[in-house]
Amino acid sequence: MTSPTQRVYLHIGLPKTGTTSLQELLWHHREAIAEDGVLYPGHDQAAHHRAAMDVHHGRYGQWKEPGTAGSWDWIVEQARAWRGTSVISTELLAPASPDEAARALADLDFAEVHVLCTARDLARQIPSVWQENVKTRQRTSFADFLAALREPELNDTSRLFWDYQDLPRVLRTWGAGLPPERVHVVTVPPRGTPSGVLWERFAAVLGLDPARFPSDVPLYNNFSLGMTETELLRRVNLALGDELPWLRYADVVKDDFAAKVLSQLSGSTHIPLPARDHGWVAEAAQRFHDELAAAGYTVVGDLGDLLPSAPVGTAADADAAAPTDAELLAAAVDALVALLRRDPPEAPATQRPPTGVGRFRQTLLHLSEQYPQAMHARRLYWRAKAQLRR
Repeated sequence: MTSPTQRVYLHIGLPKTGTTSLQELLWHHREAIAEDGVLYPGHDQAAHHRAAMDVHHGRYGQWKEPGTAGSWDWIVEQARAWRGTSVISTELLAPASPDEAARALADLDFAEVHVLCTARDLARQIPSVWQENVKTRQRTSFADFLAALREPELNDTSRLFWDYQDLPRVLRTWGAGLPPERVHVVTVPPRGTPSGVLWERFAAVLGLDPARFPSDVPLYNNFSLGMTETELLRRVNLALGDELPWLRYADVVKDDFAAKVLSQLSGSTHIPLPARDHGWVAEAAQRFHDELAAAGYTVVGDLGDLLPSAPVGTAADADAAAPTDAELLAAAVDALVALLRRDPPEAPATQRPPTGVGRFRQTLLHLSEQYPQAMHARRLYWRAKAQLRR
C-alpha cells in the first residue's frame, strides 16, 4: 500500500543527457540532501547501474559485476525503509521492455512513483552517442553509424540506438499507468547556456533548493573526446578486438587511457552533426516534440530545447569529416608521449586481512551473494540504518 509520505523519483535517462554529471552531484551531496529528506540509496556510485543490470537480466551480460544479482531489490529495500523522497538514477533503465518496466514499478508500489527523464536535441545526441559507443569498445565509424541511422529499416546499429533514444517510446513504457503529471521531462538547455542550469532544473523536480547544493564541484567520471581522439580510440578497439574481457577493458582502456590520456589531448570536444543529416534529424526531433506536448507530461525547461538549431554554412560537414591519417598519427604520438611522461605506478601496499567489523562486513557481503537469508540480514541492517538517519 502506498505511503502518503513516501515518494520515489525514477530517473531513467536518456543516456548522454547529463546523467553522469547529475549522478555525481547526487552522490557528492548525498549526506546533505538526506538531511533535507531526499535519499540517494546505495553504498557506492555504481549501485544504481548494477540495479539496472539486475532488472535487464539478458541485456548487460558482459558488463555484469560480482554482486549484481539481487542489487535491484537492495536499492528498493533502502527506498522502502526511507520515509521521505528517494531517487533512483540510471540511464541503463531507458530501453526496458513494458514487462520489465511494469515489474520494476510494481516493486515500488509502497511509494508514489514519479518517472523523471532528461532529454536533449537529437543533433547533439547522435554524435555524443557515437562517441560513447566507441568509449565502450564499439568499432563503427561515424560515417557508418550515421548511414545506419538514415536507413528506413531498422538494423543492428539503429535498433540499439533507438532502444535508448526513442524518447516518446521510453516515456510511454515507463509512464504506463501513471498520471501524466507524474512523468517529468527535464530538457538539457541549448549550447552556450551557463553551466549548472540542468542541475537547477533537475533539483527543482526533487524539491531541492539548488542554491544549497552547488553544481561547481569536481566531477571525476565524466569526460569527452574530440573527433580525432574518438577515431583514434576506435582504431585501438579494432586492433584489440575482443582480446580483453570487458572489466579489464573498462579499467585499462576506457577509465585510464581514454579518460586520463586521450581526453587531455582534446581541444574542442564538440563533434557536430553533418549538415546533410540535419533534415531527417530535425524531422525526428519535431515528432518527439509534438508527441510529448500532446502527452501532457510535466516539462521542466522548454520543449523547444529538443529542436536542433539549423547548421551554419558548410562548416558542420567539414568539422565532422573523419580525421586524416596524419592527424591520427600526430594524436597517437601525443598520447604515447603523455603515457611516457606519467609517473610510474606506486608499488601496491601490503594489505592486511580485515579484522573485527571489517571482516564481519566482508563475510556478510560474500554470503549474501549466495544465500537469501544473508541478503535478508543485509536488508534488515539497511532498514535500521535508514531509521537511525531519519
